[in-house]
Amino acid sequence: MTKRSLANSLSERAARLHRKSQRSRWFRILGARGTLAVALGTALSVGGLTDTMAGAHFLVQKDPDSVRVVRIDRGHAGVVAKLDDGFAANSIFKLSRVFPDSLVTRRNALFDDAWLDQQPPLDPSAKHDVFHEEMKRLNEAIRRDFFANAMPYGDLIHEKSVKYDVDPALVAAVVEQESRFHAKAHSQVGARGLMQLMPRTGRWLGARNLYDPEQNIDAGVKYIKYLQQRFNGNVRQTIAAYNAGEGNVKRYGGIPPFRETQTYVRKVLNNYQKRNEQLKQFGAAHSNDSGEMTLR
Repeated sequence: MTKRSLANSLSERAARLHRKSQRSRWFRILGARGTLAVALGTALSVGGLTDTMAGAHFLVQKDPDSVRVVRIDRGHAGVVAKLDDGFAANSIFKLSRVFPDSLVTRRNALFDDAWLDQQPPLDPSAKHDVFHEEMKRLNEAIRRDFFANAMPYGDLIHEKSVKYDVDPALVAAVVEQESRFHAKAHSQVGARGLMQLMPRTGRWLGARNLYDPEQNIDAGVKYIKYLQQRFNGNVRQTIAAYNAGEGNVKRYGGIPPFRETQTYVRKVLNNYQKRNEQLKQFGAAHSNDSGEMTLR
């Protein structure tokens, strides 16, 4: 069976089960737990009636590239199925929503804290260079002052960029292109706020009110960080994915051949270069006479 036919088969099964689950005689006979086991077992071609009366709990976990179904029984957990095809995986994840939380747990792991880089602990035995530590502190203070004074919401842009270890000049470049720093911006397709996030993406990233500047910027910077990790720090691909979606960049192996996306990437890169030049000039004007101050 090919991958495409498998996906079609799973999706068709999931759709039929979703329509029939509540009115099916199996639901009346087996109850919710039994129906859940049969539904997931049938849809995924695993388990089925063998697990119906076993008293197991199911965890349906949605990751960036797949959906996993984990069976938990008497403290033991095991993956009973994993779907890498996006359409079929989403169908199974949606199917799981018809069952109560007491029987199935759903977890969207797309933006769990685990995907963020973990900073190594400081070595207490390491020697500290007082001079360079002080220069770093002054350097960061200058950067913070620059963003706070050079643009609207610059203080938030800097704060959230430091939080997620993203270049604030890149974040500012995206905000400038997306909304021209208008917190109430709203696109025809429903994107909202300073970084023009869709409501669903905002919820994934923990933002409930995308018109709130702090929530919007926090979610947007977190999303940029996520994309940077997905594309190994490639700035052009990260920007393209922010506009056209991660899947399109992967599908075309780089910037997609969409005029809108190509124009978007060019304009954001121009904004990025402009902000970096402004930052250098600001840093030079505020550095000491020896010219030792540098900005990364």
